[in-house]
Amino acid sequence: MIPGKLNERLSNAQPFLVSLKQNVAATLGSYADSHNFPITPGRIKTAESVMEKIEMGRYRRFSEIDDLVAFTLIIPSAVFESDVIGFCNRSFDVIRIRGKSTTQKAPDVFRFDSTRIVARARRSPELVGSTGPSAFDYLFEVQVRTAFEHAWSVATHDLVYKGPSIDWKRVRLAAQLKATSEGLDTAVAAFDHLAMNIEESPWGGVRDQIEVSEYIADAFGNERLPATLRPTSVSRFSQNFCALTRAIRPSLSVHDALEAITAELGQTTPIPVSLSLYQLFLGMLCQGGLATEVRDIQCHVTSELATLFPRTGSLQPVFNYDS
Repeated sequence: MIPGKLNERLSNAQPFLVSLKQNVAATLGSYADSHNFPITPGRIKTAESVMEKIEMGRYRRFSEIDDLVAFTLIIPSAVFESDVIGFCNRSFDVIRIRGKSTTQKAPDVFRFDSTRIVARARRSPELVGSTGPSAFDYLFEVQVRTAFEHAWSVATHDLVYKGPSIDWKRVRLAAQLKATSEGLDTAVAAFDHLAMNIEESPWGGVRDQIEVSEYIADAFGNERLPATLRPTSVSRFSQNFCALTRAIRPSLSVHDALEAITAELGQTTPIPVSLSLYQLFLGMLCQGGLATEVRDIQCHVTSELATLFPRTGSLQPVFNYDS
């Protein structure tokens, strides 16, 4: 049974909590979108959860409860945590930060320990000094979790902590899974260092992609290609270009394709910048007579490409923007 006093307090606070949630969601959501970080839509704590919180005995008064409104921001690895904390310090009035390293924990214990940022929404200058109840009176929490940590929490929380009874074996299994997630986070944080110790097996497809990526780095580094053509993802470009060379009939090796492009670059002035780099390379291979037939992939031929490199107009099949 929820005490009447608690229901009354939450009822009075509800409009302010809704406003606080919307305010923080807009600010935090914009940051998350710009960094491609997943974020939960935020939640307002239920009366049952608040009562459980009060009965923990840690809070002296209602205003001290620090997660009536809460969000979870998910980052690829702990490396990004300091940037999130910096953003929160700039955007909100941060009250305290409970980092992983601030909670004492034995080295053989594995439990929930996400970094939690407790803050208030920041009043705009025209509201400073205003009186009366408002959303600025309430605290909110931002949990910062790594992707693996979030997966562990979502997968195990209800299984272990929302069940009708306590089971040592279930708690033990959750701790083992937490240890696994920590190990994965450690591997991600030390990714480059650990990768150096992986024994490499030869694989032609990867060698071809490496050759393309190195060619791209050299071409832009020596300004043989204008910077505006630099692909957003060299890795994805390398995969796509290798797929193109495999689709060309008769067969064309990546090495021969790049040599032909080098020759074409030396004869093409100025380099057209109205195309993507992929289109430019495709056009050059066509003009050089090395890509007269392509199979199993849709060629990205636009009117701009066909105008600059007329031989691409005969390629089939092509990607259709109209249907």
